[in-house]
Amino acid sequence: MTGEVYDYMIGLFIVGVIFVSAALVVPNLSYVNLLYVDQQQLRNIALETLKTMLLDTGYPVNWGSWDPFDQDDVQRFGLASSGSSSFYVLDSDKVQRLVEDNPLGSMQYDKIRELMGLNGYGFSVRVIPAFNVTWTKNSEVDRNLNFTIGVSLHDGRPTPGAIVDATIVYMTEKANEATLHFDYIEGISTDILGKCTIVETLDVPPGEELKDIIVVFEATVADVATVIATYQKSTEFARILKIVTVGENVTLTIPPDEQPNDARWVDNLIVFSGDLESGFEAVSLHNGTRSNDDKLTWGLGYKVWERSFKDLKRNKPIILIGNIWSVQQEEGRRSHLVMSPSLQGYSLYYGCSEPSGTTVTVDRNVIISGMTYLVEMILWKEIL
Repeated sequence: MTGEVYDYMIGLFIVGVIFVSAALVVPNLSYVNLLYVDQQQLRNIALETLKTMLLDTGYPVNWGSWDPFDQDDVQRFGLASSGSSSFYVLDSDKVQRLVEDNPLGSMQYDKIRELMGLNGYGFSVRVIPAFNVTWTKNSEVDRNLNFTIGVSLHDGRPTPGAIVDATIVYMTEKANEATLHFDYIEGISTDILGKCTIVETLDVPPGEELKDIIVVFEATVADVATVIATYQKSTEFARILKIVTVGENVTLTIPPDEQPNDARWVDNLIVFSGDLESGFEAVSLHNGTRSNDDKLTWGLGYKVWERSFKDLKRNKPIILIGNIWSVQQEEGRRSHLVMSPSLQGYSLYYGCSEPSGTTVTVDRNVIISGMTYLVEMILWKEIL
């Protein structure tokens, strides 16, 4: 009899332990499952949103090329190029409407969210080169270029065997007359650490003074290229003008807070363009006259400089370089080299920078102006 009581008590204890464990574990399992389902649903929404954004041309199909631009006339949002039959080929004009300080107009965050049906969700979009290219300046002597170039994947792994070329645009001056020069370095391969060194001594004619220098690096891995550019001599002139391209048009404007407010003249425009198939090159696009036709100032009729160049978009412009005759504080008037902070070769970030709650990240390789980029979207459900 005593043994049966003990057996009964042990059995009751075991049942109690199972019941308590189930009461604790089952809700936790259900919560984990709910979180998984919720995150999977969020991921599905992100994938469909990114797919629509990259495959749809939007409507009207040429909305990115409007000038003037009014986002309220865009009835459907999409970045795909209407001139390509391939998937994931984006229209560079549409992508540049994601540059929030674009002086020719941009798409606002809430407008895109409305068109994409993302009310109640937050998102951000990043457009970055297919791989990372970094540079380190090793010489403080302007004439002696010495750069260490690093090529790596986005996870930080080095890329040995990448081929790096450099195009150097520099300016010399004599008696207030500026002359543009070009120099080229080709076929430098990265080592096992994904690094290589670009070394060049610039040829400065006797009696002339070396002024501004811009270096454009092209890094190629397999059949994918990335382009970056940097100022060798100075970066303080970068805001003299803002250069924007839309379709066949090049537009120059003066940043509102740029000082001093003296007039600027466009002496030259150079375009660095091309792709792996046709090759990259820097060519002259426009030679100015220092007349009112090439002047920018705050006066009525001169706040914007705009020109149309045949086949500009078809030739896939990557970077525009301007030789601008302008005044800088403590230096007086002289020619300065400035370049466009265009999308190609640069990173673009758009959207909300402060996610709330659980986020999911999806990405996809795309082609913009003949070059490969990675588009990354982060999506989250807003917490009310």
